[in-house]
Amino acid sequence: MPDEKEFPRGLFVSAPRANAPDFVKGRISIRVAEFLEWLSKKDGEEWIRLDVKEGFSVDEQGNPKWYSQVDNWKPSDRNATPSNQNLPESKEEESDGIPF
Repeated sequence: MPDEKEFPRGLFVSAPRANAPDFVKGRISIRVAEFLEWLSKKDGEEWIRLDVKEGFSVDEQGNPKWYSQVDNWKPSDRNATPSNQNLPESKEEESDGIPF
C-alpha cells in the first residue's frame, strides 16, 4: 500500500563524519544478513527506491538523526511518471556520471 511507511531493514544512514570533505553528503551502513533478508522479501520488484530523510529526533550533539524510507509511490497511469521519479533504462545509463 503506497500510504504505508516502510523502512529498509539492515540499512542505516547518517550525516557525514565531522571532518569529511564537502563532496561527502552522507553515510550508509548495511548489516548484510539483515538487509539481504529484507531484500529477499521484495520478490518480483525490479527497483526499490529509498529516500534519505532527516528525522525529528536528535543525536547526543543535537544534530538531527537521518534515516531511510522506502518510496512506494507507483503511478496510477503509466504515462504519469514525474520527471524526478525516472529511473535509468539500462546499465549503461545507470552508470553515467558516477565518478568510480
